[in-house]
Amino acid sequence: MIECRDVSARVGNFGLHDVSFVIPTGGHAVLTGPTASGKTTLLELIAGAIAPDSGTVLANGRDVTLMPPEMRSVGLVPQHGYLFPHLDVRRNIEYGAVGNNSALADDLARRFGIDHLLDRPVASLSGGERQLVALARALAARPPVLLLDEPFSALDTARRATALDEFAKLQADGKFTVLHVTHLESDGASATQRFEMTDGALRVVSTAI
Repeated sequence: MIECRDVSARVGNFGLHDVSFVIPTGGHAVLTGPTASGKTTLLELIAGAIAPDSGTVLANGRDVTLMPPEMRSVGLVPQHGYLFPHLDVRRNIEYGAVGNNSALADDLARRFGIDHLLDRPVASLSGGERQLVALARALAARPPVLLLDEPFSALDTARRATALDEFAKLQADGKFTVLHVTHLESDGASATQRFEMTDGALRVVSTAI
C-alpha cells in the first residue's frame, strides 16, 4: 500500500500542499496533471529523494517518512530510464534482482520484447528501449511498491500496448502496489484509482476506473 497523510514539501519555488491519498495493497493508481504540477516531485518524495516538511508517508504498511531511500522497499522508474552506462542490458536488469537472477532477467526481457538486446551496451539503445530496460530492472527487484514516471512515453503505440499488457499481468501475479504518472488515459486502463495533480495539490478523481 501507499499512503500520504497531509504531506507538504517545498522544493525551490514549488511546493506540494497537504497531499492525502491511500492506494491499497495490490492497487494501481494513475496520476495525471499538467506539466510541472508536482507529479514527479510526489514520486520522488515517496521514494525518499525529497523530504517532506510535514505529514506522513507510509509504504507497504510502514511509516517511511524519515527512512533513507534504500530502506523503503520502494521501486522508482524515472521517465528517462536512467541506466548504468558501464553495464550491458542483461547486467542492468540483473542488478535489481536478488542474487543477480539471470533466469528472471531473461523472463522479463522476453515479456517486454527486449531479449534480443540483452548483450547490448546501453549507449546503443533507443529511448523506448531504455525505458523498458529500466522497467525490467525495477521489476526484477520485486518491490512491494512501485512508482512509475511515464515509463512508456517513448514507445510507439503497438509496443506501448504490449508493454502495458505485460505489466498488468505481472502486477496481477505479484500483487505489488503501483502509483503511475502518465499523460495518457489509455495507460490507466488496468488502474483501480485515478488522481489528478494541479499546482502541487492532489485531487482524488475516482476510486474505480
